[in-house]
Amino acid sequence: MWMYGSGASLEEGTGATMSEDEDEGPPMIMEAAPMDMSSNGHDMMGFGPLVPTDTERSLMERVRQELKIELKQGFKSRIGDVREEILRKRRAGKLPGDTTTILKQWWQEHAKWPYPTEDDKAKLVEETGLQLKQINNWFINQRKRNWHNNSQTSTLKSKRKR
Repeated sequence: MWMYGSGASLEEGTGATMSEDEDEGPPMIMEAAPMDMSSNGHDMMGFGPLVPTDTERSLMERVRQELKIELKQGFKSRIGDVREEILRKRRAGKLPGDTTTILKQWWQEHAKWPYPTEDDKAKLVEETGLQLKQINNWFINQRKRNWHNNSQTSTLKSKRKR
């Protein structure tokens, strides 16, 4: 007896190998008959409809929409958390405008030597509400920004005088 499409008999399907000197000819291959389809989309072999009905399509669409909503809700809170973290980090890098106004005012008053003493820093900490480390960092950054620009400006001025 032959197994469907395998070319092997039931006895031969045990996994035993055939020796090379046994030649039974080419294996027999059975072709499957084309599917008989009725007009309503059902096959005649008993496997059910191959094309979903309108009801099934509607159900699949509803399930798809429910899954989509579920996924959105699951990720919505996480996306919100990430967005909040990004905004917090942006804000964290900038000092409030009124504090920078106080620091810039001190800077302009002491433009020739913009190195505040410890007493000056203590006063600025009180006035701005910033920490001493923030005051120190602001002055370090301000000197880098402005002295770099001033040195370029003075270099250009000295070149023009020549």
